[in-house]
Amino acid sequence: MIRMLLNDLLSLFYPRLCLICRQSLIDFEQHVCLHCLCNNLPYARYHKRPDNPALKLYAGIPQIREVAAFLIYEKDSYVQKLVHDFKYRDNSSLAEYMGQLAAYRMKADGLFRDVDFLTPVPLHPKKERQRGYNQSLRIARGMASGYGIPICDKVLYRKIYTTSQTRKSVYERHLNIENVFDTKNGHLFAGKHVLLVDDVITTGATSIACIEALTAAIPDIRISVFSLAMVTR
Repeated sequence: MIRMLLNDLLSLFYPRLCLICRQSLIDFEQHVCLHCLCNNLPYARYHKRPDNPALKLYAGIPQIREVAAFLIYEKDSYVQKLVHDFKYRDNSSLAEYMGQLAAYRMKADGLFRDVDFLTPVPLHPKKERQRGYNQSLRIARGMASGYGIPICDKVLYRKIYTTSQTRKSVYERHLNIENVFDTKNGHLFAGKHVLLVDDVITTGATSIACIEALTAAIPDIRISVFSLAMVTR
């Protein structure tokens, strides 16, 4: 009874609002209301297309198996708002929640069924200290809870601090990210199918650099790629 009263008081002074429409959330809703989840978010569904544009970014990489994005990312969109909320406004629980939603959708579509490990795109320790957490790791945690697949973030790491990719051209993005990743404890991934988890894919430069580091060091690795959102082209 006391707990219910406290929750009512908290709701009165700090109402739980949908991050998109700003309407009050009901008990079972988290971060985004059911109406906005069903009607206001652009789901990519690229993996259902024979010309999957996400997969095309990794053409020519023999270790690649499946590639999927959950949402379509456009400037000044609802998806950008959600990404900025967990990336720059300390809302790590939103990243986990979106990862869990994505896992249920991907799993229902039959994707990533034989994956052995989830591994997030790593941040440099300096950047992670500044942000307080790695958003890709939080997304991976949400996916892990939906799939029941373990996370391993002890193999791939970022050895060089780089500036933001946001305002760079395609060529500049690839130069900026070249040779910044490396591996350790590679035996953990030998012969395994690993799902690389990212927050937003623009050109694929960052994830390709991760893949190059993994495939250069680890024999017989198979890699799939998931991104919570992908920039339209």
